[in-house]
Amino acid sequence: MASMTDLVSEGLKYPFNDPKRLVSFGVLFALLNLVSLGITEKSVDIVRVFGNTSGNSFILKISQLPATDTYVFALLGVLSFIIILLIMGYLYSVIKFSIERKSELPGFDDVLRLLINGAKYFIVTLAYNIIPVIVFLVGMYTVGLYYNGDYLIVILTSILFIICNFLLIMALANMIATDKLSDAFAFKDITGKISNLGWVKYIGIIIFILIVYMIITVALGLVMTLLTAALAIAVNNAMIVSAIIAIIEGLFISPYLSVFFSRAMGSIYNEARSPE
Repeated sequence: MASMTDLVSEGLKYPFNDPKRLVSFGVLFALLNLVSLGITEKSVDIVRVFGNTSGNSFILKISQLPATDTYVFALLGVLSFIIILLIMGYLYSVIKFSIERKSELPGFDDVLRLLINGAKYFIVTLAYNIIPVIVFLVGMYTVGLYYNGDYLIVILTSILFIICNFLLIMALANMIATDKLSDAFAFKDITGKISNLGWVKYIGIIIFILIVYMIITVALGLVMTLLTAALAIAVNNAMIVSAIIAIIEGLFISPYLSVFFSRAMGSIYNEARSPE
């Protein structure tokens, strides 16, 4: 059975096995970042319209929005969701390759398959996170509203969110191993695999991976901050600087971190199903 350091070390090296495919995957993140910038810009315009019509009803405010802005905002939202599904579909493949112990990165041969797998990834992620959200909303409306227990609801839902997402990691891998959506909700099988590995070790590995992930994120964040400052001085145009940073972050940082984490997810699954 591999140690935590071996598992993380292999995950950190894996994205460099095929830099071209990694950057190709990064194109999706770059596009998503640019679309997000567009959505942000349109959101500011919409808020401005709402602010200038403060005395009107909500429906009247909506009717006063420029038709072009509304259509563009909706189109960008749909495009953003499609890109997210493609990203999730690719990460699905990364976890699959990890479970099958393949050393290469997945390709982009079947876009339809990426979308289907991305939809499955999205559904499972949403399902595991919907319970904490519901508990939070119901709790804030009842306990928080009448008994001033806001902080208790936040603590409860935070704990529930952490538990659900620790289970989500094994649930996704369990689904991807068999390509069956139902296996993401086979709780007896999921908890059984975690028990094979050991709950303490399972949680410890994930925490260790998250610590490494955060360290890399902070380090790269500092680099990007310095780069942003340098570009701001050189270009002196906030929108252009934001677009350049969005592209750089999308092409190199996001794909590396997401592939690293997904590779580690598959490795955890392998460790959980391996005999002692």
